Amino acid sequence: MRIARIRALTVLCVLALVAGLITLWAIRNDSQTSAGGDCPPGAVEIKTSPIPKTEEIELVVLNGTDRDGLADQAAAQLEDRGFVVTETGDAEETYDGTALVYFGPDQYAAGAHAHAYFYQGSQAFDLDWDKPITIVLGDDFAEVRSASDARQSFAQGGIGPAPEGTCTVE
Repeated sequence: MRIARIRALTVLCVLALVAGLITLWAIRNDSQTSAGGDCPPGAVEIKTSPIPKTEEIELVVLNGTDRDGLADQAAAQLEDRGFVVTETGDAEETYDGTALVYFGPDQYAAGAHAHAYFYQGSQAFDLDWDKPITIVLGDDFAEVRSASDARQSFAQGGIGPAPEGTCTVE
């Protein structure tokens, strides 16, 4: 009886291994690109992944306050975290919040990533935005979040739902 039990356990282990390998093969060879199907007519496709690294994201930082040097200070902090700051300056209008991050469909994942570095910042997604990601600093801005805080914030909030008039592709 002991040999019969060993033989039965061996057969069960082999079957479990085969089932696991078939499952892995099916997952790796899945050809579905999204669960939702194709984009509706007129919708703009936005890429939500992969999330670009900070070294791949170019930013324009503008001071929306009357505090001198705020854009340069924030730009230095962003560069310390790996972002590429291409321009700094003053915004045309003042801003009362922390930071307002402008981006378009081509920069959706990068804009959401940059937004995570600003505590209580706001996103300003625009379907017609064709400029670099632009950050307008407001009166409530104190500092750029650390990379670990931004990762934690981004992990909790994720990329968020697709804006109206768009559909996500990966």
